[in-house]
Amino acid sequence: MKLSRDWLNDYVDLTDISDETLTERMTEIGHANEGLEKHGDDTVIDAEITTNRIDAMSHAGMAKELAAAFGRSLRPSSAAAGKGAPEPVEGAGKGVTIRIEAPEMCTRFSARVIRNIDVKPSTPEIQRRLEAVGLRPISNIVDVTNYVILALGHPMHAYDLDLIGDATIIVRRGKKGESMKSLDNVMRSIETETCVIADAKRPIGLGGVIGGFESEIRDTTKNVLLECAAFTPSFIRRTARRLGIKTDASYRFERGVDPNDGPAVIELATKMILELAGGTAEELIDVIAAEIEPKRLRLRAAKLHEQSSGSVGIGYALELFRRLGFGAETSGDDLEVVVPTSRGDISEEMDLVEEVLRFFGLNNVPGELPRVTTGDVHANPIAETEDRVRDLLVGCGLSEVATYSFIHADANAQVSDEHALRITNALTENISSMRLSLLPGLLETAAFNRSYGTRDGALFEVGRTYHRGVGQAPSPVQEAPSPIKERHMAALVMYGTIGSSWGDAKRAVDFFDVKGVVEQIAERLHVPLTFTVSDERWYRAGARGAAWHGDRRIASVGFLANDVLQSYGLKGDVAAAEIDVEALLESTMEWKMAPVARFPGVPMIMAMTHGRDLEYGRILTTIRSLDVPWLHEVGLRDHFEPEGEDNVIKTTLGMWYQAFDRSLTQDEVVEVHQRLGSRVAELLPVKML
Repeated sequence: MKLSRDWLNDYVDLTDISDETLTERMTEIGHANEGLEKHGDDTVIDAEITTNRIDAMSHAGMAKELAAAFGRSLRPSSAAAGKGAPEPVEGAGKGVTIRIEAPEMCTRFSARVIRNIDVKPSTPEIQRRLEAVGLRPISNIVDVTNYVILALGHPMHAYDLDLIGDATIIVRRGKKGESMKSLDNVMRSIETETCVIADAKRPIGLGGVIGGFESEIRDTTKNVLLECAAFTPSFIRRTARRLGIKTDASYRFERGVDPNDGPAVIELATKMILELAGGTAEELIDVIAAEIEPKRLRLRAAKLHEQSSGSVGIGYALELFRRLGFGAETSGDDLEVVVPTSRGDISEEMDLVEEVLRFFGLNNVPGELPRVTTGDVHANPIAETEDRVRDLLVGCGLSEVATYSFIHADANAQVSDEHALRITNALTENISSMRLSLLPGLLETAAFNRSYGTRDGALFEVGRTYHRGVGQAPSPVQEAPSPIKERHMAALVMYGTIGSSWGDAKRAVDFFDVKGVVEQIAERLHVPLTFTVSDERWYRAGARGAAWHGDRRIASVGFLANDVLQSYGLKGDVAAAEIDVEALLESTMEWKMAPVARFPGVPMIMAMTHGRDLEYGRILTTIRSLDVPWLHEVGLRDHFEPEGEDNVIKTTLGMWYQAFDRSLTQDEVVEVHQRLGSRVAELLPVKML
């Protein structure tokens, strides 16, 4: 906002302060200087004022800040208002009717009639000030309304009283099908959520946004109605956005002006118009639909002492608040503060602390490390497990992504048989339900990456899924809030090709890549797994499985079904896994370090043939259930499907025998190994080779 130094001087004496000192202090209290420019004998400051400080977006408001910052007193208000004005004519103004029919849109409407004015150019002083801050002078009446906005910060409007039907002003909601030509000569459509200023016949203004063309001030205007109202910010914001209008009035009303300074604004405008245009002022009309009371807050001395590291006392705060126009009184060691209605940015004790430190200078507050006690540290096993899973997945070569918890209902239905939680106020159908799985977000990311030419990928996400609480009805429409169960999950997808090292030729991702990642995580967390065939429909039949620890399901793995991939526009195979992090944590077993063997081990192999219906996991489980001396490791060495034999698979296992107290002989190991082979052949439908 552009501020005239000469104008500021009407409110507070700044004559002995240099431009550099002035702008430096403004920056220190939160109003950064973006530039200085000379306009004749005046200096214009371009200040960056944050959007929550509407009170400072005026010369009077900024002067109040500077008076407090430099420890000075404000000049009497009459010095800024100009020469004294004649008293209003008592009893006049009764011919004008003002009604507020939409109190939720407008809480207060102040107005005054001035009759027998002369519309002509403003004085050179007024024109100079307006031009200095970037406004073009138009006429004395219009210039006064612009001047008052820049002086006091509250937008106002002037109507030609003779063009207002039945001398009646009604503040109401818009009606369907209504329209109005605005001051910029554009026809504006009106909706029911629009705050309309209307006369007895038609709309004559869009409240808080822009005035109407048909009631504007003309060169022939003799009688004016001045308006200064308080509008609800949300309605003004929506109307301005819908119509694509950005005016000085809408900018301020969107952010919330002082709802109680309307009479003061009208008084200043009245004095200026009587001085510049003559005429007779009638009584103030002040219609209040809703009282807005100042907030009362308590500032504790202990809180101020704590936040300022003991550098600011309650006496400094008391003097500062009084300079800023707050009501402030001591109450024991604390302060009772009455916050002016112009300061909508202050609503709690910490705002008062911030206000004090803003003027004291945050750079003057000694730096201290925060106090940490053992009571502040809490164990969080699930978060620690999630972090460990992340580290392991990154170590396996996957890249982490973060996706939305809100997804399309159809995406949930593709990867789960549960009824999803619906979002009652969803902005679009694409984010209308809470996710039941992390897979949809990963698949969307994979599709996005492929659309930009990245054909290969290995992605994972660790996050939460959201499920209906126990006993909750699976209704798609929830009439009342219901309990929600959150589950901590991890999921991964791998697609395209993969190469284990720089020198290896790339190969297509297969089932055992994702299975191996799940096994790696479980092994590092000391959770023994067994794998079984699963029946989840979103995985491809014949290439899907489930990992178990006892009767607790830990993970699902497999190739995703073609219909799921097609819905995301993905071609080729995508291997995926879903890991229940909570189940993984609950299954974590105690473990101890074992001594390193000093004696060499003996490798052996066990080859067998069996039918396709015998799972590899069942073979391993059977061998591990037998008390085999010296057997430490067993794993898959080779898997072969002979051509021409539909139901025969050749499986070769690698085994490692080792003793900790001596070196085993070949004969000892062979004898134990043969007994093991015989026992496996008895327990399983296999033929040893």
